Amino acid sequence: MRALAVLPLLAASACTWWSSTEMVRISSDPLGARVFVDGQDTGRTTPVMLAIGGNFGRDHVVELRLPGHRPAARRLYQYTEGYTSKWIDGAYEDVLPPLPFFWTAGDFFVPFGVRGAMVPGDLHVKLYRDDEPLLGFELLAARAAGQAPAPKLQ
Repeated sequence: MRALAVLPLLAASACTWWSSTEMVRISSDPLGARVFVDGQDTGRTTPVMLAIGGNFGRDHVVELRLPGHRPAARRLYQYTEGYTSKWIDGAYEDVLPPLPFFWTAGDFFVPFGVRGAMVPGDLHVKLYRDDEPLLGFELLAARAAGQAPAPKLQ
């Protein structure tokens, strides 16, 4: 009896197109930075392609470290969407029967889909030397943490 209840689920999953982009390209200027994903050392250096994406993954924090340079961390976001081709989307007017004018041949056999990717899928990070001044968001973060003096107002 349970096998009969599972049968519709198996049939529905066979009509779903699964698509994902798992690979993320990570590079830096200068090259050769050590790559950490979620605090774990990957043992790889830039440039590198890592399989950290997919349909049902999660967000990741990528940190690049290079001796003599300030470490830089960036967040990669997991993006997943489902889509369907519905008969009603092809209707021209209410008086006409719904016809899928825009469907391809594949939509008749696989009308549902799920696709996912990491955003951005191509990450490039400029690493600054330890002796270079803080700029932009790094300066704002240092001021918020009390590590850099606030500007003097005149």
